[in-house]
Amino acid sequence: MANDSTTSSIELIKALIYDIKGNATDITKAITGFFYYESIKNPFVTAVANIVDSGNNLIGTLPIQGGEQVYVEVKDFAGETFDYNLHVWKVYNRSFTKSLQTYNLALISKEALYNEGVRLTEILKGTPDTIVEKILKEYLNTDKEVNKETCKYHVQFYPNGKKAHSIIQSIAQKAVSNTSSKVSESASKTTTGGKTGLSGDTKTSSGTAGYLFFENKDGFNFNSVDYYYSTGDDNFKGKAEVATYEAKPTKPGDRYVIQEYQYTNELDILDQMRNGTFASQLVMYNWSTGYYEEYRYNLQENYNNMAHLGSQSKLGSMQSELSTNPSRVMSLVIDHETWHDDETPGSTDERDNPNGNGSSFPDYQKHWLGQSIARHYFMENQKMEIQVPGNMNLKVGDKIKVMLPNMAAEKTRETEKYDTENSGTYLISALSHNNTFLNSSSCTTRLELIRDIYGMKDGTSNVK
Repeated sequence: MANDSTTSSIELIKALIYDIKGNATDITKAITGFFYYESIKNPFVTAVANIVDSGNNLIGTLPIQGGEQVYVEVKDFAGETFDYNLHVWKVYNRSFTKSLQTYNLALISKEALYNEGVRLTEILKGTPDTIVEKILKEYLNTDKEVNKETCKYHVQFYPNGKKAHSIIQSIAQKAVSNTSSKVSESASKTTTGGKTGLSGDTKTSSGTAGYLFFENKDGFNFNSVDYYYSTGDDNFKGKAEVATYEAKPTKPGDRYVIQEYQYTNELDILDQMRNGTFASQLVMYNWSTGYYEEYRYNLQENYNNMAHLGSQSKLGSMQSELSTNPSRVMSLVIDHETWHDDETPGSTDERDNPNGNGSSFPDYQKHWLGQSIARHYFMENQKMEIQVPGNMNLKVGDKIKVMLPNMAAEKTRETEKYDTENSGTYLISALSHNNTFLNSSSCTTRLELIRDIYGMKDGTSNVK
C-alpha cells in the first residue's frame, strides 16, 4: 500500500548533545535519522541516531566518550511534540568522505548504564511490586514513573550480588496479582488422552501468575500478564484499546491504516508442550518436614482464571486433549523455615501447623511456577507485525484493535468484509518509531503484536 506523506510527515524541532560537564551542543542539522525502540522483553528503551558530521568532528572535539545525554524533540503531522532523553552507550559504523564523516550513536536509558555497576547484597523483603520500586528508585536512582500492580504474596531473599535488572526479572515470574482469583488446591485423579507413566493421583494447583517488567515512554512498568490481556471488563482491570487500525488503501489524512502486515508465528504446539504450557507436574520435597507431594497444573482447567484478548471460550480440542498429560515435569526442593525464627513450624499447611500460623515468607512455588510458565508461553500464541503511519503516542503495553480483510472468495467478502477470526484486539509487544530527516522528512511506526487466542472480543470464534 502506498505511503501517505501527510500523516507520515515529521519535523525535527531540536537535537542537543551534552558533554560530561553539562554543556549543550546543537546537532539538529547533523541528525539525518532517529530510530526509537521499546519492547516488553527489554527493561530499558533504546534508540539510534544517524549523524552526518560535516567539519565539526564532535567525536574528537566534544569529545564523545560515552554517557553523553542526547535530547531529541520532534513534531508530528498533527502538531503534537515528543521529546526523548537518552544517553550514548556506543558509537559504530563510522565512515569518511573528504571532510565528512558519518556514524551512528546508540542510545539507551541512563538506568541501563547504572544497572551494569549496581550489585545488590542486602536482604530484600516485601511484595514483589514494592521490591521492584525500591530497586528502581534507591539503586538505579530513577526519577521516572513506576507503574506497578500490587502483588499477593510476600517474599524475602538474599540477592547475592546480582544486578538490579536480573533480580527484577527473577521475581517477575514469581509474582501473583492481588486481583487474581483465589489460588486453591485439591486432590484429583487425572484421566488421560494417552497413556503416561506419571502418577495421576496428584493434587491440582490452580490460579494464574507472572508479571512483565519493561520501560516505555511513560516510565517503568511492573504489572501482571493478565493486566495487559484485560480490556477492563474483568477482575484484572486492564485498559481498553487505544486505537483501531484497518488494512485498506490509504486515503489522505487517514492515520489509522495498516500499510503492511504479516504473521511471524502461529500455533507452535510442540514448543508449548515442551515448555509445559498446557500441563505441567511439580514434584516437591520439603527438606525441613520430609514431606513429598506432587501437583499438576492444567491450562484448560484454569482458562477462565485468566484474561484473554480473543473470544474463544476454551482451548481448541487438540490443545485441550494434550493438557490432560503433563508435558513438563519439574523437581523442586522447598522450605518454609529459612526466614522463620519462631519455635512453631514455618509451614502454613494445616498438616504441619494445625494452629494456622507459620512463616511470613512461605515457599509458595506451587502457587506460581506452573501458572507463570503457562501464562508466559501461551500469551504469544499468535504474533504479527504491522507498519502504520508514524504514531509516537503508541507504546508497548498498549492494546490496539486490528481489522484485517477477509481472504475468502469474493462472493463471501461481499457479506463478510473482515476476517473475524484473525482480526481483533492485540497487545503491542515491541515497536520502533522510524524517523528520517533527509529531503522530505517522514515517520513510520512498526509494531509487533501478540495475543493468546483467536476471534474478536465482541464476536465468537470458530475454534472448536
